[in-house]
Amino acid sequence: MRRMKHSSLTGPLAAVAGLFVPLAALDRRMQRAGGPGIVAFELAGPERGPRILERWGEDGQRAARASLVLDFPFLVSYTALGVRLTERAGGVFARRGPRVLAGLAPAVSAVQVAAGACDAIENSALLGVVARGGDERLSTVAAAAARTKFAGLTVGWLYGALALIQRLRLR
Repeated sequence: MRRMKHSSLTGPLAAVAGLFVPLAALDRRMQRAGGPGIVAFELAGPERGPRILERWGEDGQRAARASLVLDFPFLVSYTALGVRLTERAGGVFARRGPRVLAGLAPAVSAVQVAAGACDAIENSALLGVVARGGDERLSTVAAAAARTKFAGLTVGWLYGALALIQRLRLR
């Protein structure tokens, strides 16, 4: 069997790591301002979103805006990393079985891309929420996109974990 050539993980991994540092600093700034971090805001919806904005105050809201803007290149990098890791996981299943899981790699990759797209929708909606001091419709869109994003990412993580278990089992 011919060995598949995989795309490098170096670029996307470096981008994820490099962007994570300022994103984490912005998250801490939101928390120091008196509210939760960005993930809670992503999932807050119209019920909790306005309270978070109020707790953050102006400094926390500035940090949230910066975080949401910086998340656009972050989502591109983590999506590329997820797709490349999915390719590698599919290769593990192609070499070591079960082959049915190898056949799922293209679908899992597509789910990773869809998760990234959901993150872009979420960020755009939340930028509108912050700019308007709350917006029920945009908060609803953002929360739905965030839930879908996390579900899609979980699919990729589970697929990768199964490949890792398979690889370790057959060493």
